[in-house]
Amino acid sequence: MRAMPSTAVKAHNRSAMAQYLYGHSHVTKQELERELGLSLPTITQNLHALEDDGLIRKGELQDSTGGRKAQNYEFNPDHRTAIGVVMRSNELRLCAINLYGNVIEKRNDALPYRNTNVYYQRIGGIINNFAADVEKKHGKVLGVSFAIQGILSPDATTIIFGTIMGNTGLTLETISQSVHYPCMMIHDSDASAMAELWFDSTLTDAVCVYLERRPGGAVIAGGKLYQGPNQCNGAIEHMTLVPGGRECYCGQRGCMDTYCSPETLPEDYESIPGFFSVLEQGERHHRERMDEWLDYVAQAIVNARSIIAGDVIVGGEAAQHLEDSDIEDLKTRVIARSPFGTDHFNLRKSYCAEDQNIIGAALRFAENYLDGICGAAERGRKSRASTKSDNTSTMEV
Repeated sequence: MRAMPSTAVKAHNRSAMAQYLYGHSHVTKQELERELGLSLPTITQNLHALEDDGLIRKGELQDSTGGRKAQNYEFNPDHRTAIGVVMRSNELRLCAINLYGNVIEKRNDALPYRNTNVYYQRIGGIINNFAADVEKKHGKVLGVSFAIQGILSPDATTIIFGTIMGNTGLTLETISQSVHYPCMMIHDSDASAMAELWFDSTLTDAVCVYLERRPGGAVIAGGKLYQGPNQCNGAIEHMTLVPGGRECYCGQRGCMDTYCSPETLPEDYESIPGFFSVLEQGERHHRERMDEWLDYVAQAIVNARSIIAGDVIVGGEAAQHLEDSDIEDLKTRVIARSPFGTDHFNLRKSYCAEDQNIIGAALRFAENYLDGICGAAERGRKSRASTKSDNTSTMEV
C-alpha cells in the first residue's frame, strides 16, 4: 500500500485526535497513545497545535497513583458557536449553542412579525447584538440559521409556501439583509428532526410527527435528515386525512393539520394546557375529545408509515402533555389501523427540548464545522463514549 503524503498524514492524525477528544472527557497523552496508536511526539505536537487554535484546553491533573500526575486534555465546546432564530407572529426567539449542542445564551423579543424590509432590518440589528454578546462570553459565531414555518425552494433560499406567516416568495437575502454573519434557512420540522438526530445517535429510520398548533413532519433515513430534492419530505400536515373534510389554511379540505392540531382539543375559552389539566381529572367529555384526536393522529401515522415503515417520533407542543400511557395507547391505535397489524416498530416521544427547532437550526452550522475538523465524527451527548480510530498510515507527523 502506498504511504500517504506527509501533509495528508498530518491532517489525518489531527482529525483523529480532535475526534477522540470531542467524544471523550479528560483525555491524557497516554490514553491517546493507547487508543489511536500514535507516538508521544506526534501526540504532543498535535496537542500543542490544537490548544493554540483553541480547539482543546488543559483540564485538571489526574489523581496521583504514586508518580507524576498526568495532565488531562478536553475539547473546548465554546471554541465556536452557532445561532438559531425563529420568527413568530408575535415574537422573535434566538438561541446560541456551543459545539456540543448545548444552549449557552437565549433571547426573546416581543416583536410582531411583519413581512417588510423595516422588520428584517430590525431583527438584523437584534441578531447582530446578540451575536456580539455571545462572542464576548464564548467563541466566534459560525452563522445564523432561521427555522422557517414554510416550504423552501430546492436550494433553500426562497420560501415557496409561506401561507402561515404570509411570506410566500420571501428570500434568504431579504431576511438576512442586515445580518453580519453567514445565514441559512431550514424548515422548522426538519430543524427539530436535526435535534433528534444530534441527541440520539441510535436513530436510523424514522418518521417525525410534530404536533404543534400547525403540525409538521420530517423524515430520517439512514441516520440522516432526508429532505428530498424539493426540501419538502415529511410535510404530512397536508396529507388528506378526511376527504372533503374541514377546510385547511392551504386551501384544501380534510388535511391532517385540521384534525391533528392540538388547537382542536380545547373548548371555547380553554387553553391547550387547560384542556390537558381537566383531562387528568377524568372529565368524560374531555376524554372523548382526546380519544377522537388520538384516532386522527394514529391514522396520520399509519398513512405516513405506509410509505416509510420506520420508527415514529411524536413531538411538538401536544407531546409535552402526553404521558407514557398516552404514547402506548397511540401505538396500540396505530397497530390496530395498520394493514400488516403486528409489524415491529418503536413509537416514542420526541427529545422535546424547549426551542428544539431553534436548536436544530443552529446545529446545521455546528455540524458542518465539526465535519471539517473531526472528519466523520460521532457527535452529540449520546456519542461521548469510548471509540477507537484506526490509524492506517505508515508514517507520522
